[in-house]
Amino acid sequence: MQTTAQLLRAAAAPTLPPATPEEAVAGLHPHVAAWPWRFEVYHPGLREVLPAVQAFCSAVIRREQPRRWVSLLGPSGVGKTHVLKQALACLQSAAARGHWKIPTTTGHRGPQVAHLIPAVDLEDFRAARDYAKYDVIYIEDIGSGAALDKGAGAVTRNRIAELLQLRSGKWTLLDANLYRGEIEKQLDGRIASRLKRDGSWCVEVPGEVPDFWDR
Repeated sequence: MQTTAQLLRAAAAPTLPPATPEEAVAGLHPHVAAWPWRFEVYHPGLREVLPAVQAFCSAVIRREQPRRWVSLLGPSGVGKTHVLKQALACLQSAAARGHWKIPTTTGHRGPQVAHLIPAVDLEDFRAARDYAKYDVIYIEDIGSGAALDKGAGAVTRNRIAELLQLRSGKWTLLDANLYRGEIEKQLDGRIASRLKRDGSWCVEVPGEVPDFWDR
C-alpha cells in the first residue's frame, strides 16, 4: 500500500521536481524560501504540495510569464485552505517589503490582492468583473454554493465560471473539495480545462489521504 507521501507525490507535480531539496530551494525567490510555512495543525502529508505553492509564489513575485494558476483539489479536512492562506500571506508580505511591485507607466504601484468565497462574494452580478482586475486572488472552495437550491446554485456556478474565465492568464489561487472530473460535471468543463493550462499547477490530493481530524 502506498503511503500518504507517495500518493501526494504522484498527484501533485505537473512538472518534474528538483532532484534535491537544495535544488528546490535554489529556484525559489529568497522571500518564499525563507517564509515560515507551517503544517503542524493539519495533515503532515500536505507538505507534499508545498513545491507547487512555493513555485507559484516565486513566479508571482518575479512577474514571470505566462501568468498561471495554482489549484488544490480533493477531500476536506487536509488543510488546502490552510496552505493557500499562507501563500496569500507570503505574497502580501513580499509586497509590504518591496519585493513585489507592479510596474506602471509612471513607476510602480502596490499589488491588488483579494481572498473571496464565491457563495458570499459573488452575490453581486458585477463582482466577477471587479475581481477579474485584481493582480492576485484566492478563491476559497470554488464549489461552495454550487449545490444550493436551483436558483442560487445556478447563479453561483455561472458567476464562478465567469470569474475564472476572466482570470485566464492572471495569477490565481483556488481550492475545491472536488476533483477535476467533478468540477467538469458539477460546475463547468471550461474551468476543469483551465486548471492545467499554460503550465499551471494543479494538485489533486488523493481521496486516500484522511481528514486530519478523523485520526
